[in-house]
Amino acid sequence: MLKLQQLEAASFGEFGLVLRRGEGATKSIRGGTVVLTKTPAAFQHDESAVDLALDFYEVAPEGGSVRLLQAERHVHSSQMFVPMAVDRYLVVVWDDDPRSGGKPSAFLGGPDDVVVYYPGVWHHGIMALGGQALLASTMWRTRGGSDVEFVDLPSPLEILDLEIEH
Repeated sequence: MLKLQQLEAASFGEFGLVLRRGEGATKSIRGGTVVLTKTPAAFQHDESAVDLALDFYEVAPEGGSVRLLQAERHVHSSQMFVPMAVDRYLVVVWDDDPRSGGKPSAFLGGPDDVVVYYPGVWHHGIMALGGQALLASTMWRTRGGSDVEFVDLPSPLEILDLEIEH
């Protein structure tokens, strides 16, 4: 059974970044009317990924359990998801190719959690929990259409209880 962890920078660091307002270098600007948080985020991409893309994901909520059949990765670019209207969302990643024994990890994100996958990290698509979700996503795209690789999992991965392990 896959344990669900809270999405935190330390536990997710192998796969990418978790960014939140107020976590980073902050300063007051515009006469104190704005607090600016500068994050350590660097959106990695190779020379073939030349077009910065912005996409929106409107995601229907999952039930009390989920069944995963496929994984994806983006070898040329980091990919960032920014919650716009989200209660909770599920992030599932693998430490290696899931077809050759990569181990999955599952994380629970909230409305203030921005997630950035490093280039080449195997992951499942974002899944909404508790209600409809709207997220914005950015990544660098190639002009040749080699932005994403999808693979079927060797066997379905089921997450039966969507509560966090303590």
